[in-house]
Amino acid sequence: MIYVRAFRTSVLALEGRMNDSPPKNPLPRGMGQSRYGKVGVAMPDFVEHYSRNVFYKVGAAGVLGTGASFLSLGYLSTTPWMIGASVACWWYVGLNDIKQEHQSIRRNFPVLVHVRYILESIRPEIRQYLIESDHEAGPYSRENRSIAYNRSKLLNDAMPLGTRRDVTEVGYEWANHSIWPVTATEEDSRVLIGGKDCTQKYSASILNISAMSFGALSENA
Repeated sequence: MIYVRAFRTSVLALEGRMNDSPPKNPLPRGMGQSRYGKVGVAMPDFVEHYSRNVFYKVGAAGVLGTGASFLSLGYLSTTPWMIGASVACWWYVGLNDIKQEHQSIRRNFPVLVHVRYILESIRPEIRQYLIESDHEAGPYSRENRSIAYNRSKLLNDAMPLGTRRDVTEVGYEWANHSIWPVTATEEDSRVLIGGKDCTQKYSASILNISAMSFGALSENA
């Protein structure tokens, strides 16, 4: 019990919550403390310290590096010209960001702000291909879209389910044997797909039986 209290006391002292006093030894930046002194997830250090002065320093270093590459490799080499073109693009984009008066974030973070714009533009693709599962998103999941695409191309639309789904989640549906079965009519067991503007309507079964392999059934079945 003494060790537990001592550990809790040290944690509270580290967070600065004892007697409403600030911590004596605050955490360094990038390790749980933001630039404003609040405990939390801080931005990367290079973003916090980036400014127009850093832009000018990087651009000046690029100019010096371009000159050094020309002196060492000569004018006939393509490497100095590629470095020079990159430095020219750096200055062109950065100066345009600083001179424009419509967006303050571009003036404060020249050139670097375009990385954010690029990530925002490809955010849907990153989420769709790298983060989302086959059963997420809306209004249709990737699994439902794949079934619709295969049916439109007259391909095989049978997809294995079973353990690919979470059978314990809320809303999961399944079929059980009935003690008092009733005769299902044709209208209750099928659904017509296609509206009034559809030229090729078709009737689909609501309940389908999945095929099983011969190895699972064996010849005795």
